[in-house]
Amino acid sequence: MRYYLHPRRRILKIILIALRIFLSYKLIRVNMLFSGDEPLKKEYKRLHKKNAEMLFKAAINLKGLLIKIGQFMSARVDFLPDEYTDALSRLQDQVPAADFSLIKKRLIEELGDEPSAIFKSFNENPIAAASLGQVHEAILKSDERVAVKIQYPGIEDVVKADLIALRWVVRFIRKQFKDINFDVLLDEFSRILTDELNYIHEGRNAEIFYNNFSDDKNIIIPKVYWEYTTLKILTLQFVDGVKISNIEELESRNFDKKEIAKLLMNSYLTQFLIHRFFHGDPHPGNIFVQEGPKIVFVDFGLMQRMPSQMREGLLKAGVAIINRDTEGIVHGLIDLGFLPRRGDIRGIERVVSYFMDKYRDITPREFKNIDINLISQEIHDLIQAYPSVQIPNNFILFSRTMGILNGLTSKLDPDLNIIEIATPYTKRFAHEDKGWIEKTISRGKKVGTALINIPEQFENILRLSNRGEFHMYITANEINNLLGRIYTVLNRFTILLSIIIFIAAYSYFQNQGRFMEGLLSGATAVAFTLILICSFLRK
Repeated sequence: MRYYLHPRRRILKIILIALRIFLSYKLIRVNMLFSGDEPLKKEYKRLHKKNAEMLFKAAINLKGLLIKIGQFMSARVDFLPDEYTDALSRLQDQVPAADFSLIKKRLIEELGDEPSAIFKSFNENPIAAASLGQVHEAILKSDERVAVKIQYPGIEDVVKADLIALRWVVRFIRKQFKDINFDVLLDEFSRILTDELNYIHEGRNAEIFYNNFSDDKNIIIPKVYWEYTTLKILTLQFVDGVKISNIEELESRNFDKKEIAKLLMNSYLTQFLIHRFFHGDPHPGNIFVQEGPKIVFVDFGLMQRMPSQMREGLLKAGVAIINRDTEGIVHGLIDLGFLPRRGDIRGIERVVSYFMDKYRDITPREFKNIDINLISQEIHDLIQAYPSVQIPNNFILFSRTMGILNGLTSKLDPDLNIIEIATPYTKRFAHEDKGWIEKTISRGKKVGTALINIPEQFENILRLSNRGEFHMYITANEINNLLGRIYTVLNRFTILLSIIIFIAAYSYFQNQGRFMEGLLSGATAVAFTLILICSFLRK
């Protein structure tokens, strides 16, 4: 029995659906060329509804990655028209389940026996069905209630076919948006899916996440039952609650929606800035609410560790946004990898200032009312004007996560201001966990980077001078200050170099057994280190 369409037919069908949707929007522009704004808006709403319904039916029929893409789109209520989010939200709880005979076969292959022999009871009707597998409720012999996640048979081939189809679609889209590197996005998407197909990897993610929030009573994470977990089977503690997007039930049970939105955002700021390990798939089917309120997380296939440089970049950019510091934002973007460390950043600062003034204090409610075409055009213009701007690989899942979160919070609290919630976190962690050694190294890196960039910056000055475009306005006091700073930088660099030399001498003499010379070298290195620290403290 074949559960999925043949790979070649899948690829062709997905490509045709994408082309059909793309061409429908191109044609409406031509057909309504001489119509007024109101008739055009009505026609767009009609087309949105038609295309959204077509996408929903295609995802239900084809399953695989189309369900995952549809679930992602359904959470973007802040970004997409209501017609799309309303239709595609059904993919979170209306995905048809696979025939239990296929699921049972997978269970026997992975756990080595019939479900009745392994579990005290096993519900053949799934409690949830998703893109890569479905979940069944069961009771262990020890009377513990568990959720058993079982991967669909043949899903690996489906994922491969769907990725091929997406690459064909991207080839076409790339011609329309030449400035966006879709290959990077697809490669990252492929890597993420490979991780999601490994349920042992997901189990480890769940265990780390469980330990991270073990002291927080407001965050519920199910524990893993490893003796019932394999590459294709994952068994977790059973947890329940109200789906976070079920506004009617939340209201009927008198849950404070604003408190839930705030709790959700606080949990993610904790993940980003403290744990540096975050849940990357917060669509409504993966987050529930219990009395308290408490937030319940499930499905840990999409998780990401945050490199320290990325975390530092986010903190730097966050503090700068709070302080309306344009230059600080640009330096944060450089640390995050959006901008190269070399080159003229003055133009970028002007662009950042424009975006900050326009979007910094905007609420989800206001953001949704902005014309999406206008935002797309602004981003397109930015990339054209500054081709050095790029999206770093490790930022793709983070930005996707933030997009879904913004969509969720806009339903819970349309007036939520993320900047206000983030302010105490950024102020608390911007400098807290940096000791004097780390601060000294950090400053040393900045000095080193500045010294390395001097030749290139000097070359830029000469180039501008030759073109007659270089102008300098400086007073006598400013010259004295500048010379003083240069002297301080060179002095500190000399001290740092001395420290390195005496540390190397200490190591050499120790290896040679010359303890007195080694002791003298070590003491000198310590002395120079103290001098260097004092020079920073005097700043």
